[in-house]
Amino acid sequence: MEPSSAHFQPVKNAEKEKFSVDQAELSLENGGPLPEGYGDNRLVILPRDPLWFFAYWEITEGRIEQIRQEHGRDIWKTSALVLRVYDISGFQQDGLAAAPFFDIEIPPESRQWYVNVPQAGHTYRVEIGLRLSDGRFIALLRSNSVALPAGCVSDQTDSQWMAVGGLSERQDWENFLKTLPAPGSGGGSAEFSKSMAQRWEFLRSVFSASSSRLSSSAGRLAGVEPAGQPKKP
Repeated sequence: MEPSSAHFQPVKNAEKEKFSVDQAELSLENGGPLPEGYGDNRLVILPRDPLWFFAYWEITEGRIEQIRQEHGRDIWKTSALVLRVYDISGFQQDGLAAAPFFDIEIPPESRQWYVNVPQAGHTYRVEIGLRLSDGRFIALLRSNSVALPAGCVSDQTDSQWMAVGGLSERQDWENFLKTLPAPGSGGGSAEFSKSMAQRWEFLRSVFSASSSRLSSSAGRLAGVEPAGQPKKP
């Protein structure tokens, strides 16, 4: 009996069906757009590389209205919005008055800015504010401080390296290696297993001795003598 054509499906169509997706079952929530602000007055700076950092900020309507009430309704039209960048290397974090600075004039609608600094490896802090025509500065927000990387090879040349284990232990290790059968020398598996067992015992004794010396040194640094020995005056 031949199969009915109504129930017959070619193999190539069956392969396609494995990868088909029912659009009715596919439901994705796009969500709403990100808000322009979060109602939080803040200025944040983040290091990017030795000569650049990134700044972003939010000034709420409440803060803008407060400045209008304190300095006049047209203060935002008659002044320039600037980022005042302080180089606070060697200064107290809050001692900005004595720290050198430079200004970057930015568009009023800006919410972020990349800042290029003249000195790598320095620590910076930023205030965003209004610079009046007579030179006065009205600070609106103050940022955190960031220390930029030096951007050069370290000048530390007096580093010293310590070898684990004393000279006698290294000599014992070298002598032990000479007793191991060389690859392809014809040594049997039993002989090799015995050599590996001896190697393991030797390594355990070396690291046990090294750990004991490290513990003893740490105890002396902390003012504690090893057990069984009186504490030195």
